[in-house]
Amino acid sequence: MHYRYAGSGPAVVCLHMSGSSSQEYEKVGEILSEEFTVYALDILGFGGSDAPPRYYTLAEHAQTVASFMDAVGVDKAYLIGNLVGCNIASRFATMYPQRVRGIMFGQYCFDTDYQHFRSRRDLPCFLPIYPKPDGSHLLEMWSRAAKYDEPAEIIDARALCLHQAGILGESLHLALFEECEFEKILPFVKTKTVFVSYGKFAEHYTQEHAAAMTPGSVVENIPDATPYVTRSHPEEFAEVFLKHFADDGGYSQ
Repeated sequence: MHYRYAGSGPAVVCLHMSGSSSQEYEKVGEILSEEFTVYALDILGFGGSDAPPRYYTLAEHAQTVASFMDAVGVDKAYLIGNLVGCNIASRFATMYPQRVRGIMFGQYCFDTDYQHFRSRRDLPCFLPIYPKPDGSHLLEMWSRAAKYDEPAEIIDARALCLHQAGILGESLHLALFEECEFEKILPFVKTKTVFVSYGKFAEHYTQEHAAAMTPGSVVENIPDATPYVTRSHPEEFAEVFLKHFADDGGYSQ
């Protein structure tokens, strides 16, 4: 498993969105590393990490996060997730509650209509991208990366991550659509939790509804954010985390 890290202090483990890598947290990590030890993981199958032996469930990905923490000597950490990274983090929090200091969910993937949510797995935008001899698969990667109308350098970074992941690029989405019974997860997240809503996210997953299922949670909003917020607005994203966790007294717990 490949990862990036920096800083000193309480540990923060960052989990990227589907089709991405730890690269999306480079700027956020630089900011948070002034007060925390920040670890940004390449989830198995993404970035520089090995591919899993088969398609993993979200729970299995959560197990790999625990194994990673064991390997680097981190007993307890704050978790930051972006989109499907949030869903992996929530699985982790219910499986290993004693290892979580707090969680920040960046646009938790949530829908009150489970059947509609599951049906999304068949949409063209979530189908695997297979290599083609003429290179046209690269255009499909760029097209998917460009869906939020971000600057070219951000689209390029996202497209490169999709290229690194290859046919596994949408595998976290597929795992998500198989494991979306949120009422079996969110009510059992027993730690300080912040949901962050992205104001320009076209999917409009309702963070308020997700927060209502999660005891003691709060909702913040970054109005100009898309799912690429860690690349486009790293200062605002980091500021939300620091607002809630920099002085929460959790370091000695």
